Amino acid sequence: MDEEIERLARLAVEYHGIGCSIAEIADLLIDKHPNLRLAPFRLAQVLRSAFGLSVHDLQYVTAWVQGEISLETLEERLQVTR
Repeated sequence: MDEEIERLARLAVEYHGIGCSIAEIADLLIDKHPNLRLAPFRLAQVLRSAFGLSVHDLQYVTAWVQGEISLETLEERLQVTR
């Protein structure tokens, strides 16, 4: 696995450990690492590595990155599938 993905996955786990939801973590990662917005697949790799998200969940993440759904909708959909 790519070192950057591993590093970001560890960071995501740390955020989760302090109480952030997966949707909030996705938002934080995009904010702090804008290149992930241009490469939604990389963000999906990070979140899958960190949390074992399903392909279906990753489709929601990609839809959010591409502006197809809101952060609130992403949060709701990830809550339902977890």
